[in-house]
Amino acid sequence: MHDFVFVLEQTLGHAAHSKNLEHVVRADPEVDATFVHLDFERRNAWEKMPGLGNWSFRASLMARRALKRRLAARRAHSIFIHTQVAALLATGIMRRVPTIVSMDATPINFDSVGSAYSHSASHPASEAVKRVVNRRAFTAAAALVTWSRWAADSLREDYGVPDEKIHIIPPGVDTSLFSPGTRERHGPVRLLFVGGDFERKGGLDLLQALAGLGGNVELDVVTGDDVPLSDRGVPVRVHRGLRPQSAELVRLFREADIFVLPTRGECLGQAIAEAMASGLPVIATSVGAIAELVRDGETGFVVPPGSPARLAQALSTLIANPRLRAAMGKAGLDLARRDHDMSRNNRSILALMGDLTRAGDFAMSVT
Repeated sequence: MHDFVFVLEQTLGHAAHSKNLEHVVRADPEVDATFVHLDFERRNAWEKMPGLGNWSFRASLMARRALKRRLAARRAHSIFIHTQVAALLATGIMRRVPTIVSMDATPINFDSVGSAYSHSASHPASEAVKRVVNRRAFTAAAALVTWSRWAADSLREDYGVPDEKIHIIPPGVDTSLFSPGTRERHGPVRLLFVGGDFERKGGLDLLQALAGLGGNVELDVVTGDDVPLSDRGVPVRVHRGLRPQSAELVRLFREADIFVLPTRGECLGQAIAEAMASGLPVIATSVGAIAELVRDGETGFVVPPGSPARLAQALSTLIANPRLRAAMGKAGLDLARRDHDMSRNNRSILALMGDLTRAGDFAMSVT
């Protein structure tokens, strides 16, 4: 029996990954698991003081405290920490217990897309310190898991992490939940947009692109934000309060014809994998690691961010060509089932943790 500990950040799209991973781990009879959830909204009064409200500091402090409590009760064979911000203050623990640090993006990756998140790099001296602190955590980890080649390349090139420590394992999607609908119907072509932060995810660009699409289109928007609707000749339905993997959200994917995410800032875009698993062609933008999911001209179209004209052109092409929609949707479905099945990918994480456990036990036996 393996005794594993999972420290899981719950911010943004990481909550869905946490849920999928936990589902797979709990189904494994050979694993006795402890889960620590790091909730971004939980703040004590002292954490609101200047400097201490930083999420990296708060998350890594909560993680270190939880790990110390857990390890004081009994030993763990291996630890999994997602994301790297939760690992920064746990290097001492990571040197004692084989630990995987998982991430969707390195800090330098995030700096490259951060303007859309209202984030910018700080003073060069502060950035140098940040790089040293992160490199220290990466060095202490026994292995590093990234969601994409984009992040893996940054670990190697920006932080000097050797290739043998890096494992690319996308978070995956529940392919038993997200699967193609029938789509054997007549009527308008249905577009689907899913993005909690409507403006950052390119919602305003999409609304602008709708103006020239004509009347044979309708749009479903899943968001938590207000949507500035006006008469663009395209019916728009706004769905608020939908939870990840909810029945209503799955239904919208199954009833859509095209998934559109013209995001201005993104690391990977979990909703894109869900759309592909649902057999949808995808139109997205060339930011972060999106091009590893949306292969331009094969599984959909990749357009520049902040370009409603190019977005409208891509939409018009797919709207007018149902055969192309079907071909791209099939190519995306094949890619999702091959590389983005959450059960298979999360079992790969468990297998890696098992390998680290055996390597650690061997190292102890020969010292």
